[in-house]
Amino acid sequence: MKKILSLLILITSLLFVGCKKDAFLREQPGDFLTIDNAFLNAAQFRTGLNYLYSLLRENYISTDGDTRTIQFGSGADINFSQNEQNVWTNYSYLNSNASWLADLFNRQYIMINNANNILKQSGNPEVKWASDAEKLQIQAEARFFRAWAYRFLAEMWGDMPLITEPVTVPNLGYSRDPRTKIYQQCVDDFKFAAENLPATRSEVGKLVSGAAYHFLSEMYIALADEQGGTDKTLYQKAIDAAGKVINSGTYSLMTSRFGYRSTVAGKDAFWDLFQMTKDDGTTNFSYQGGNKESIFIIHLDKFKTGGLPSGLSTRSDQERMFWPAFWGYTKFGYTGVAYDWMGRGVAWVRPTSYFIYDLWDKSGPEDTRNAEWNINRVLKVPNPDKTYQNLPDPTRNWPTAPQVITLANGSTITVQLHPGDTIRKEWLVTREDTMSRWYPRVIKMGSEWHYTTDPSNSFVQDYYVARLAETYLLRAEAYMKFGDLANAAADINVVRARSHATPVSAANVDIDYILDERGRELYGEELRTLTLCRLKMYNSRTKRFGYPLCASTIDNCTLKNNLFPIPQSVIDANYLKVFPQN
Repeated sequence: MKKILSLLILITSLLFVGCKKDAFLREQPGDFLTIDNAFLNAAQFRTGLNYLYSLLRENYISTDGDTRTIQFGSGADINFSQNEQNVWTNYSYLNSNASWLADLFNRQYIMINNANNILKQSGNPEVKWASDAEKLQIQAEARFFRAWAYRFLAEMWGDMPLITEPVTVPNLGYSRDPRTKIYQQCVDDFKFAAENLPATRSEVGKLVSGAAYHFLSEMYIALADEQGGTDKTLYQKAIDAAGKVINSGTYSLMTSRFGYRSTVAGKDAFWDLFQMTKDDGTTNFSYQGGNKESIFIIHLDKFKTGGLPSGLSTRSDQERMFWPAFWGYTKFGYTGVAYDWMGRGVAWVRPTSYFIYDLWDKSGPEDTRNAEWNINRVLKVPNPDKTYQNLPDPTRNWPTAPQVITLANGSTITVQLHPGDTIRKEWLVTREDTMSRWYPRVIKMGSEWHYTTDPSNSFVQDYYVARLAETYLLRAEAYMKFGDLANAAADINVVRARSHATPVSAANVDIDYILDERGRELYGEELRTLTLCRLKMYNSRTKRFGYPLCASTIDNCTLKNNLFPIPQSVIDANYLKVFPQN
């Protein structure tokens, strides 16, 4: 039988629900779980919702590999893979048979069908609800996840089959519904979620109304843009939705030092936003921990069962993805993994020259998001500092013998490196030097401090799904498209003021400026691929600012239309009706 790996099956695997051992062994037909008897009270529904949280988490972190970086914009305007054989660096290789592409696509429909099952069963009269409010909150969470998945699909792939009921039998004849219809469904679902979720919750990483209003604002903008931008009332609704978060009194930008590392000298509040989770579960990312900028996060805890995805049993992955691999640099005398501030990067994602230089030149020298403590540009031999580390041998694997270094002209020099010495730029002469071993490190994507002696297994960091700074930038985009440049500039400047950046004037606000500011503020956080595809600017921004190989090959694939290819498995399985390729 042909194996179908696409949305066209959509048969949901029910979650484990506890039962007595002896009853299970009897294997009576009545003991098998169905959607009708698995969810009969709020606790069981919350078990189902936990699976949706898990699926959303997998869009940020799932397995230990570079295929997971594409949704973060690797290959577009501010990032690329230094491996030129990757399909998001050389787009000539991008095709619809890529397994990672099908994984991304299918995951969204799995989320949608699970949400549909929960919503369908929530209307079953046999379900025992404590109150109508309890039922509405369960439905609100399910509808949030359904909207989030459809947002992902429509922004990245365009027209999609809209399915709002559980699929119980295979369908081999789906049609693609217009993107506007998908965006309207997202608006309806996010609006329902916003009106029925609580404003705050005690549990870290759980949905609140602010998260729904945040994405509702984005979806109003997307719907208006997709309709040609003529309906200005949709932009006003986007402004209003973002205002529900900004003006709620619940949230505020963090402008003063906070969190468990706030006493580390020479840093700022922006640096504090990204400090890794401690071994006791303390996280600077959470609202519950005092971060009033945090709206919705993915909370990771390697010390709890299920605290990390099954494919990553010991670590989170931002540092490995985004940081250079200087720790393995034998050219400078290293003999193995260093236990120090350089971390355990493997250079899967490298910033483009546009991000490293132009983006910050446009912002001005005062912008502290580009300060050395936030983007490390000066490479030094690590210097032991007991304040930062608790290591049995902080000098292990540091270079001790003199090293012979070949320069660009072929001559050699012998250097003796000591802790604190600067690695000079003229010593970095090969492609390996600057593509994988050293480039400016965006510090928020890693940590110069680890709480065990093995940085490859100790670094755990949460993810922001929605942060107030982005809400301001969404409202700025809506104001700009509504025609109110003064308020657009005002919102951008709220974000810029935190980092002491020069205010932007209303006359200089356009969509490119907003995308630049998103890059400065949200680097490594936002799923930038979705943002660029939503704005239909993936192609143009890559051509203008991307790595040269990305820029020169992007027209060789569907991304010339700012859409990713539909997985071929979906097209093949849908053989009763044409499912057009992008």
